[in-house]
Formats: sequence, C-alpha cells, structure tokens
Amino acid sequence: MILTADSGSTKCHWALAEKGEAVTEQSINIVQSRGINPVTCSREQMVEIISEELLPNIEAESVESIYFYGAGCIAGAPATLGLRDVLAEIFPNAKQIEVATDMLGAAHALCGREEGIVCILGTGSNSAHYDGEKMAKNVPPLGYILGDEGGGTNIGRTFVSDALKGVMDKEIVDMFYAECNTSYPEIIENVYRKPNANRYLASFVPFVAKHRDLPQVRKCIDTAFNNFIERNLLQYNGIESMEVNFVGSVAFVFEKELTEALERHSLKLGKIMRSPICGMVNYHTLE
Repeated sequence: MILTADSGSTKCHWALAEKGEAVTEQSINIVQSRGINPVTCSREQMVEIISEELLPNIEAESVESIYFYGAGCIAGAPATLGLRDVLAEIFPNAKQIEVATDMLGAAHALCGREEGIVCILGTGSNSAHYDGEKMAKNVPPLGYILGDEGGGTNIGRTFVSDALKGVMDKEIVDMFYAECNTSYPEIIENVYRKPNANRYLASFVPFVAKHRDLPQVRKCIDTAFNNFIERNLLQYNGIESMEVNFVGSVAFVFEKELTEALERHSLKLGKIMRSPICGMVNYHTLE
C-alpha cells in the first residue's frame, strides 16, 4: 500500500491506496490529523501526532511506500531528515520514503509529468515553474509581511485596511462590523498584539467572497490577484505559452475573478483544485 500525506502547519491529510488504484474525491478515504511541519514540530510531537491520530485509522504493517509533502520540508534539511527518520521508525515495512515540499506535491497533483506553472493560493501564496520532474524556478513567496500576494491574508489585509482608513463606503464598513462581529479596536488588538495575525486577517475572506459583487470589495480581490501575477508569475520566462495551475481554497472560491485577472495579463488558466491530495495519490499509484 502507498501512504500519501499533504501537510500544512495546521492540518495534515493522509490517504492510503493500492498500487494501480485511481482515486477520486468521492472514493478517497482521507484521515485528518494535526499538521506536521518539521521546522516547528519536535520529534516527540511528530511521533505523538502519527501514533495517536493516524495509526488508529490505518494498518501500519501494510504501508510499503510513503510520500510526504509538507510545509517546511526543505530537501536535505536536518528537520526534513528527522521527519523521514520518524516515518521509517513507525512504518518499518516501508521500503521507500520520500519527504518533499508542498510545492512539489502541488506540481505532481496539478501537472503530473508535464511542464507547467504551479501556484498555491490559500492563507498564503507560492508559485513555481515545474519542468515535469522538478522545480526549475521558484519566486520566493516571502510570507505575509513581505509577500504572499493573492493569498487569503493578503486579501483580508487589503480589505480591512480600506475599511479602517475610510476608503470603503460607510455602509460596507458597518455591514462588515455587524456580520463579522468585530470593531476597529478589536481588529487592532488582534493584528498587533495577538499571535497569528495572518490567520486572523485571512478569516475575513468569507465576508469578501460573500460581497464580491460590490465594486469596492471586488477591487480588493482584483488588486490582490494583479499583484500576485505581476510580482510573481510574470517573472517566469515563457509563461505565456504554459498553463497556470492552482491549488488552494482562495483559488477555488475566487475562480471567476482569478480567471479574469489572468486574462487581463494574457495568461491561460489550467487546473484549479481545492485540495491536491487526490492528484498526489494518483501520481504515485498510477505511475
């Protein structure tokens, strides 16, 4: 059996499948655990998560190969090698264990073995030129303070900034405070004095999505996607002849707006997936 994992820092999706088995979103059996980021998780935490949240739901003895794609899984880094050692210890029958970045996992899911541009638009954002085997170029995402254009935090920050500065009409701001049960002082408190400001700002994306037909709200979405394209995608040589593929909740929710932004820059949309786990599994089970 082949065990595939798609992990962020918050949650991890695991899927077990037979060699030669094609899975779909309807047929795949996903086990969700807390996320495993080898940079921020200790060895003890990794063992605890796998032992308590994954093993009760699968037969560990049946696992012959493991492909783990995740945030913080940098090739050759000590933390990445540490995660591989944990997996080898817990799954002694696994003869092949690979730990790689979430970007490579997205590339396998979206492009398979074909060349293309791969993008992640979730809470943050990332992009790369995939040559069919490896990442040929990656524009640094730089995180939510210096980058992450087009991600949920970026969209939320743009909207909140416009709302608090009075760029938005008062009717929109009042509706925002009422529907999100928040206020100016509370937003400042959460952004500057509490942890996880990036997730907090991204939490306002559902409001933006709900009211995207309002011109001032739509402008926030367009600004975020235009910046993502101009500051990231247009740095890839030859992108005009390649499909641009996306994975992540923001890309999925704003497919129409994203498609229009790409068209404004003469770029061609490929696939959009909310989650890459099915594509990751099929990449390995059907090779």
